Amino acid sequence: MLRRNRKPPSCEPCRLSKVRCDHATPICRRCQSRGNANQCYYHPAPLTGVKERTGRPRAAARRGAHRQSLADPDTVAVGDQPPALDLSPQTSSKIKDGPDPEFLGSTSYLSVFKETPGGISRKATRSLYAEFEYWRTEHAYASSRLIRLVSAIGFHREQIEWYHSVSRFTVVPAPIIMDSLDRVQEHMERAPWDITSNWKELYKDITAATGRPFELSSDMSAAEFYAQFTGQNLRWEFIALIFATSGIGVMIRYPGHHVVELAGEKMTVEMFMKEMVLAGNACIEISKQFGNVNDLILWARYMHAHLTMEVLGDTSERLYSLFGDLISNIYTIGLHHQPSRDVPFFLAETRKRMLAVAHRTDKNLATLMGRPPRLPHQYCDADPPLDLSDEDLFLDGPSINAVLASLDDQGWHREARFMPATIMRMRHGLSILREQVLELSLGKSASDYGDRLVKTYDLYQDVWNRIPSRFQYDPTCWSSCDVMESLARILIRLDYQFSVLHLQRIRCKENSDAIGGLMDASLQVLSMMMDLTRNYQRHEIQRQFACIYLSYGIPAAGILVTELYSYTLANRLLPASTPRSEIIRLLSVLIAWVQSTELPPSTTAVATKELTKVISQLLDDTLNHQHGVVAEDAEINVAGPGIRDAEFLPQGFVDGFHLPSEALGVGLASEEFLSWLDELDLDMISGEGLFNGRQFNNY
Repeated sequence: MLRRNRKPPSCEPCRLSKVRCDHATPICRRCQSRGNANQCYYHPAPLTGVKERTGRPRAAARRGAHRQSLADPDTVAVGDQPPALDLSPQTSSKIKDGPDPEFLGSTSYLSVFKETPGGISRKATRSLYAEFEYWRTEHAYASSRLIRLVSAIGFHREQIEWYHSVSRFTVVPAPIIMDSLDRVQEHMERAPWDITSNWKELYKDITAATGRPFELSSDMSAAEFYAQFTGQNLRWEFIALIFATSGIGVMIRYPGHHVVELAGEKMTVEMFMKEMVLAGNACIEISKQFGNVNDLILWARYMHAHLTMEVLGDTSERLYSLFGDLISNIYTIGLHHQPSRDVPFFLAETRKRMLAVAHRTDKNLATLMGRPPRLPHQYCDADPPLDLSDEDLFLDGPSINAVLASLDDQGWHREARFMPATIMRMRHGLSILREQVLELSLGKSASDYGDRLVKTYDLYQDVWNRIPSRFQYDPTCWSSCDVMESLARILIRLDYQFSVLHLQRIRCKENSDAIGGLMDASLQVLSMMMDLTRNYQRHEIQRQFACIYLSYGIPAAGILVTELYSYTLANRLLPASTPRSEIIRLLSVLIAWVQSTELPPSTTAVATKELTKVISQLLDDTLNHQHGVVAEDAEINVAGPGIRDAEFLPQGFVDGFHLPSEALGVGLASEEFLSWLDELDLDMISGEGLFNGRQFNNY
């Protein structure tokens, strides 16, 4: 491999010591003679090494950096070392203007900019194209690097164990992951890996094991299942799952500038996440060569897509393709049909969980990008997972029968135990209804459109009412439950309420008299946002507040403030059931709180502040309006806050930060301003992204 100047690179120990390296691979002879063989490796981008710095948040760096254009032939040369990439928002490069082949439908957050001159590019902010290409073409580097990374099994186990101990949104039951990791760690400690001289043999052994098909039976024990991908049978699919889950755990546990160390190598959390994406992708590509589709590859693909989303952004076409591959594998293995036959109970329930989360994520991606769902419910006949704990899935016959007897007729646990399966069941029903909302939004109009809309709305109410009240969100849960459970409860309620709000928006297109229901739904969303502000002192909420506010609060506030404005101009009474004074008071308190609170620094926080200024200005214009006076300066007064502080924003932010052409002036239609708000290119301005709830899967 060569550097961009066509000279061979030095290994990291030689480069850092500023001594001449003989460039031998995978271990240089100088390191072997100095006893540093276990620390010798060739970094694909050495200038992105760890720097002692503080204050630069993970999210801002991850989303604020635009990658070099993939169309630029000087960006990538096959076989070259990937260029050092600056991740800071201030050094972001603009993507070239030109025709964009990516289709984004009417529900997409970005669709409004198809007709907005100078709008934000819809390209993903990062691609890692050079790095992916390097791993693909430099086989010796990729092979030795994979062995080196997986050899740090103790580090990975620690991060994954922590993740499963705090998360409410895990998919694969904890015993499957942790018991298998124990077996892998014991195998490595019993026969220590020589990653300096024996990495080729280790690579061949893992690859050979990956080529063997899985054997499953209904009477198979968990230990027999684990034995097929641990110990001497360690497979690349499981290693990919390890990399992805470890990357997510580190992302949640530490800030982006935190330095982690594995196998004697130090890197920041940002670098570690990127490395896990690249390594996980290489593992999956190796597995694909054998054409075997099993449960491991499904789990690995899902978690890898989750981590990829965190690194590349939710509108990345690579993410869209990765999820398409996952759905193809789901169809291949038959998860969309009842998966309980010929597999043990714990695996049958895990398959139900996998299908449930894949179905929900499919609807989220479809909503985000305005594209048809690829995993329609009408082709899935599997029941939702039972409301059981991870440990209950591995009980013996008599014990599991006793646990099953504790469930009610609908499959809910009779106790108020909030488990990962509980969340999956709640979201499963809502995602089925979300599919109907997408059909109303993206499908062809028919004569029974109005009847279908009313029916879908009624179904939403019915599905929510079927969820036991002990699992539903209540403001008192903040004092009776731990913060993670309370956050999970309110997020699910917000997801439901926001779907209702979307249905009300569709109703308003058909019947303007439905505006009262739309405003009431918006008020309920803002009421829950106020609950979050009251508990903002908790670290878990501080990390997520800006993204939650952009996802749910901004559209709801946009509805209320624009309706207040338009009804004030028309001198008409508001149709909402809540008094006008109370709506104004709620908006004023929330706006003042957001403007006065120091949010964790990120581009999401910048967008939150700027959009709040726009809403605040429109509320001020509403309150200051005098009947009979024409607001000639409305365009200047309202548009100003969004752009006047441009010197404080990241480079490239203001170039695409455009208000609607009417600039919130007199006669503005509420629908257009709301569309501008919730279809804004939040992939660029959001540090955490708006995968329509995906960021909350981190917990």
